[in-house]
Amino acid sequence: MRKLQRQLVRLVEKKGSFSDKEVVQLSQRLDRYILMAQKSSSKLKLKVCG
Repeated sequence: MRKLQRQLVRLVEKKGSFSDKEVVQLSQRLDRYILMAQKSSSKLKLKVCG
């Protein structure tokens, strides 16, 4: 996930825009990874606490 974050920062710097098509696609990809990680973390907490 950190690698994608660095790629996103570099791409924004290169393109100069947050609304560039490639930037948006990479950002959405990173969002999906973040959501998966949050869901996994949430499930783990439920097992430990529940």
